[in-house]
Amino acid sequence: MKKNINKIWFTLIEMIVAITILSIIMLSVFVVYSNIININKKLELSRILQENSRNITESLATEIRESWVDYSIYWTPWFKDLNYTLSWSNQLYIKQWATPKIYCMIKRWATPQVCDDNCSLDPKLCYLWKIGSDIELSDDRVEINNLSFYISWKPNSDITNIDKEWKVTIVFDLWIANWKWLNQSMLDSTKIHIQTTISTKLYKNMNN
Repeated sequence: MKKNINKIWFTLIEMIVAITILSIIMLSVFVVYSNIININKKLELSRILQENSRNITESLATEIRESWVDYSIYWTPWFKDLNYTLSWSNQLYIKQWATPKIYCMIKRWATPQVCDDNCSLDPKLCYLWKIGSDIELSDDRVEINNLSFYISWKPNSDITNIDKEWKVTIVFDLWIANWKWLNQSMLDSTKIHIQTTISTKLYKNMNN
């Protein structure tokens, strides 16, 4: 009988050791798996940010290069009364036949579509739109804050060299919207600052 008891205790010790080793292995696998999941999440978030920033900058660059920025708007008394400076603005005006095309931040479902200065304070449900159209430059996966257009206007008709090109510098902060499955630390890590300068073409297609 004593011999059988010793054999049972030896088996229990083996089981404890085996369970301990298995637990360590499973914990290691879980940590590795969790890290892979987090890396994939960050890559996906980075892709979303890059996609939105590229869409915003390329769309605006096309308008600025192919059309005329309506520089006269920024020097009107009406515009100054809105407390906008001569150079910085949160609205971009592009010339067209009757009224200028306007790009700015507005609230989704806003009726009528008007530029919303409060979007700089609370970017939730705010998107970069082309006023009077369904063209949405950013989507609901991201938030845009501190959007500004720096207008470099040279009021000189004698444009003969590159130093006198008219330019627009686009500046904004972009981050992932607060999705339920994202923790705050991951949200904070996604914030990026975008700044790019676009020169208008010296010679344009007058049909635009």
